[in-house]
Amino acid sequence: MLQLKEVSKRFGDTTAVDGVSFSLREKSAAAVLGASGSGKSTLLRLIAGLEKPDFGEIQIDGAPAEPELCRRGVAMVFQSPALWNHMSVRDNILFGAPKEEREALAERLAEALGLEGLLSRKPYEISGGQAKRVAIARALACRRGLLLLDEPLSNLDPETKAGVIRVLQEQARGKTAMLLVTHDAGEAAELCDRVLYMRSGRLWEGKDE
Repeated sequence: MLQLKEVSKRFGDTTAVDGVSFSLREKSAAAVLGASGSGKSTLLRLIAGLEKPDFGEIQIDGAPAEPELCRRGVAMVFQSPALWNHMSVRDNILFGAPKEEREALAERLAEALGLEGLLSRKPYEISGGQAKRVAIARALACRRGLLLLDEPLSNLDPETKAGVIRVLQEQARGKTAMLLVTHDAGEAAELCDRVLYMRSGRLWEGKDE
């Protein structure tokens, strides 16, 4: 489904991603664990098409990845919610969603993520944790073949976090390819069946070094 071949990205004198190669099968779930600054977010942005690699190749479904995220068949949850303040919560969730069953989809995801009663509000009228859940609902509503999650559970209280994990297990795991970036090994174990590690731009699979 997804394949990276010797992908590298530099920013000035800093190598953020250093010769990364790995593959992700269709409908499988993998986590990338690493400390802040290890290159995890840059890796996701490269896969999403938000950054262009200096070297290497990214393939999706056996072909070079399209330049734009929306044409790559990718949905992404960023570290910050990245919602549109001029749009309602409902319209944010449905942005990019398939036309069929749009209203039912918004209601179903809002209920699953504890966002009932907030659909008519604007993002600046809800809390940071609620905004994070709206961003997750938006990514799920897109129904893309690849779901990229950049620290989706950060700053959520334990009860809310458990609820979001349950929704991701029900709505995404086994239905879409999922790549989770996190610093939390517990989150990785609950959501993914494969764990990779990243440090100083390098990625490997197996035990942490």
